[in-house]
Amino acid sequence: MLFQITTFAVWAFTATAGAAFIITKPTPDWEVVDIHPTSNKTPRQTNEAVLKRRINQAPESLTIAIINNQGGPISTSHASNVGGPSPIWGDNGPGTISSGGAAALVVPTGWAGNIAIYEAPVNGSKPAPATDSSLIEASFVVPDGYDTAVADIDVSYVNGFSNAITCACSNIVVTGCSLDLWDMNVCPTNDDNGGACANPLRPNLNATIATTFFAPCQGAAYTFPHDDGANSWGECQSGEITCCVGTACFSNPKQSSSIQRR
Repeated sequence: MLFQITTFAVWAFTATAGAAFIITKPTPDWEVVDIHPTSNKTPRQTNEAVLKRRINQAPESLTIAIINNQGGPISTSHASNVGGPSPIWGDNGPGTISSGGAAALVVPTGWAGNIAIYEAPVNGSKPAPATDSSLIEASFVVPDGYDTAVADIDVSYVNGFSNAITCACSNIVVTGCSLDLWDMNVCPTNDDNGGACANPLRPNLNATIATTFFAPCQGAAYTFPHDDGANSWGECQSGEITCCVGTACFSNPKQSSSIQRR
């Protein structure tokens, strides 16, 4: 679960940061895993002097804030790297963020994991399957050849799409896509699966182009396993990342220019 933001300063979206965060305790019977090859998310190693010039010294911890900027509650489910450190503040349990609410997770150096975002059940409605939902993926580890942790963040629709998400550092969107794919095309696998569209390219490591449904977000969010233009590496060394859920969030310049939000 995530915990309510208290003193952490987040980017000023239209949602109200610090709104009440409702904790729920569903019991998931699935596990979310990192579906992108690690080797593709680390830049080529050069000499030590070049490496030190490229990456600023990072703080001891990384804060990931999530703002729910849409009209209904969202559920979150977490997964962390096996054998890695636990979050400093927050844990890997499920939770719910109310509409207009915000929450945060603080992780130490060495942590890697992801957060599934999907529509929360309302009045007995069927929840979206987290295994087919939008993901926020992040890591804060010290790569080989570096002397400081490097913040890595991406929004992934490789498992599937449930909600639009963009993530920003220092008020600049670095990954994600704010487009409502449901309004643009028909889900190719199942258009009525509790609010999540499974991505047919999830197992295809040779894919080089997104399917029609996911194409408007190609290069902005991961739409196939090697859609590496969506990854932000070393751009969030301030140690603070703010992710916004909803189509009213600030857009990513990399997403389709035919429909932009804000």
